[in-house]
Formats: sequence, C-alpha cells, structure tokens
Amino acid sequence: MNFIKPEDRYQIGIFNSLDDTISRDNPIRIINLVVDSIVDNNREKLIKEKPSEVGPPSYHPAAMLKLYLYGYFNRISSSRRLETETYRNNELIWLLGNLHPDHWTISNFRKCNGNEIKFVTKKFREFLVGEGYIKLEKVGIDGSKIKANAKRDMLSIKKINKRLERMDEKIEEYLNRLSKNDISEDIIEELEDKEGEVDINQELLDKIIKLRKEVEELRNHKQLMEELGCKYYSETDPESNLMKSRDGKVPAYNVQIVVDETNRMIVDSEVSQESNDVRQLSAMIDSLKEEVGKIPKEAYADKGYYNPDMIEEVEREHGIEVYVSIPETKKSEENIIFTYDKEKDEYECSGGKRLKLEQRNKKKRSSYANMYRGEHCSECELKSGCTKSIKGRTIHRYHNQGLRDSYVKKILSVEVQEKMKIRKTLVEHPFGTIRCLMGKIPLLLRGVFKVSIEINLYTTVYNLKRLINVERIDNLIKRIQTYSWRTVGQIKYEPT
Repeated sequence: MNFIKPEDRYQIGIFNSLDDTISRDNPIRIINLVVDSIVDNNREKLIKEKPSEVGPPSYHPAAMLKLYLYGYFNRISSSRRLETETYRNNELIWLLGNLHPDHWTISNFRKCNGNEIKFVTKKFREFLVGEGYIKLEKVGIDGSKIKANAKRDMLSIKKINKRLERMDEKIEEYLNRLSKNDISEDIIEELEDKEGEVDINQELLDKIIKLRKEVEELRNHKQLMEELGCKYYSETDPESNLMKSRDGKVPAYNVQIVVDETNRMIVDSEVSQESNDVRQLSAMIDSLKEEVGKIPKEAYADKGYYNPDMIEEVEREHGIEVYVSIPETKKSEENIIFTYDKEKDEYECSGGKRLKLEQRNKKKRSSYANMYRGEHCSECELKSGCTKSIKGRTIHRYHNQGLRDSYVKKILSVEVQEKMKIRKTLVEHPFGTIRCLMGKIPLLLRGVFKVSIEINLYTTVYNLKRLINVERIDNLIKRIQTYSWRTVGQIKYEPT
C-alpha cells in the first residue's frame, strides 16, 4: 500500500528568509503592524527610560507587547509557556525576530507596564472608531464576575474570631507543656528575644513564636476590615471581593464592558470591586467618553443596572436614550394595584384600603422617598398575597416618581421590548469568547489595577479577532498603514 511520504530530515534544502515562513494573510501580520504603528508614532509615551550603559540591553517594548498580544490571542497567558513558545513556535519566532526573553522578563513586563498596555488598548479602540468599525449608534453594557487569583475561602470577622480562639488554645496548650518541664513564662519571653540560644523544648518555643506572629497578622486583618467596613477579606488578593458567580460565591472582580452594535466590538472595559451592577451605568458612560471621546445614541443594559436616579442623570447629562430592563415584581403582587391620590396625598389599593403618609424623605436605595402605610390591612381579603407585616403594607413614593412611572411605561411598551432584544446579541458573545480565551484559570495577576491590565489584553485581542473576521487582511493592512496613530497631548497614567 502506498502512503504519503514525509521529507527527509537530513536532506539539505534551499534556505529561505524568516518572512517566507509566514503566509501573507496570517493574522500575526496585523498584530505586528498595529503594535509597530502605535509604538513608532508614540515613542515618548511608550519608551520612557534611556537604555542603561551597564549590563545587557533590555527588550524593546514593541517586542514584549507583540508577545503578549499573540499569547492572549492564542490562549497562552502564562509567562513560562510564552517563553517556551518563543523557541518552538514559528509564528512567534517570526513575530519577535527570533528573540527569546525569559519568563521572568516576560512576567515583569506585564506587571510593571500596565499604563503602556492600556495606552495600546486605547489607541487601537480609537483606530476602530476612526475607521468606522465602531460607530457608537447603539451599545450594550454588561458585567461578569471573573474569579480572582485567590484562595476560595475568604476571611470574615466571624472566621477570624474562631481562628484566633483556636490559636489561643494552641498557645495555651504549648505553654502548659513547657511549664511541665519547669520552664517559666519569664524564660519563654526571654527566648523570644534570643531565639536559638537555648535548646530545651526549642520546637515548642518555635511553634509558640510562629503562632503569635499569625495571631498578630490576623488581628491586623480584622482591624483593617473594621476600618474599611468590608464583610470579607482575601489574604491572597485583598482587593478582590466575595461575589456570587456561576461557580458559587468566590473572590472575584466585576468586569464591565461596553459593546458596539456595528461589528460587536468592545469599546470600553473597566474592573470594579462592587458585587452588583446597580451603580455601574454612569461610571461606564463616563469612562466611555474618556476612552474614545464620544457618547453613544442609545445604551442597553439588563435589570442589574436598574437605578432610576442614575438613568435619569445619564439621560439628562449626556443626552442619550437608556434602555434598562425593569426588575420583575413578585408574582403574588401582580394583581394588586396601588393608585395615588395627589390631592389627598395617599394611596388606595385594589382592595379598597387606604395607605396614608407616615414618613417624609426617608432614605431608600441611595434616594429619598415618602413612605405610606396601610391602615386596615388586617381586614383586607388581599393581605395574604400583599404583605406579611402585622403593621400593614408600605409603599414608597420617590421624589421623581413621575419620571419613574413614565420610564417603566416606556420600557414595558411593545416597541421598546422588541428593541431591547438586541442587548443579548451584543454582550453575551464577547464575554463567552473572553472566558474561552481565559481558560480554567482566568486571572494570573492580583489587585484591581493589575487585573485591568489582563482585561485590557483580553479585550484587545477580542477586537483583533473581530476585525480580522469582518475585514480582508490586505484591506486592513492598507487602513492601518494610512491611519494617523500619533497622540498629541498628555496622557493620564494610573499608579502601577
């Protein structure tokens, strides 16, 4: 039987240039061209330090940026794996010009050059807007809980107290064992200052000293939690927060993205420590304006963003239409209607009972409302499906209740409900793709700023993938070459 024969490994062939090993339509040519265009036109912003005359020369920032973009593009985020790929991956050998930075250098670049990575992300998004790939007619806003690089078990005040109690018991046990060997507490205190000078029961003494250090550390964590008012604390990544995710409650970050409708590209991304989205709408619109200098005409979000005061503020200040889903009411309350009587300043329920004003300007959900309470709820036949309170049903009327009611009416209209179907088509695909790129261990860095570095890399390679899918490589190369990548003015950098 005949089989296809491989080439002879020992046959001498015709030598080709490095460029001949990569096809003309290979996506890595776009990565190479984009990074070179940004760096060459903004050298003063990306190359800040003069080369040292002592020691070996450092790697060019462009080479390291290409390495990371290629890695995240191909689901390779580990610095050790990236180092290995520089030796065996033909595409990386071409992209880096046969350079082989070690994993320590690769890791340090990502940790120490967050501002530079963010600058490249911003410039690429500006290119997408400038060339019409992003038009900002309609955008979808959404958040996803991404697990932090931290132990699943987070500290709480209750856990700290229990752990301190167990440690105190252990210390007491060790002291009792030492006292049986006729060693007094005075000697123990002396040994803590002169560790290693006495050999009697040295192992027990070391354990006591170690436990006391751990006790001190836990007390510091407890004090910090009380000062910050936080309920949970991660020793591995203190800036992460306990959040409910598809994998249960885990230390995580709330990653926010804004996706444009034109080509489903990500216009902006932010990393939040808040466990819900209720206060993120205004922050994302402000961030979007700062990122690309433009505001969309329409913005869509799910019910997690429903904050009437914030929606009103965003529409008033930015002049955009905001469409946010209304949270569902309890099924038991669907058939109960409350009608407001403006002249009497009271409510009447569908059961004929009145709810009279009890308190003005009550603080409720970052806003203020007047509270009305039912007078004869115990006699009402609808009580079982209305309230369990023995004091009667309460209704809150906010200072902008008229606007709230008209907004609900607008959102629940058939026309707007049909329009809002676009939201899922905008935001779910990007998050699905990014999670696929992340793999089982989503984040390698710790802290809000460093996590945002990784998110910038992921969103940039997502946009690169979308761009390559919607545009021919040859046309794309021409557009990149003719685009003005130069940035004029100062760039605001965040602390690293």
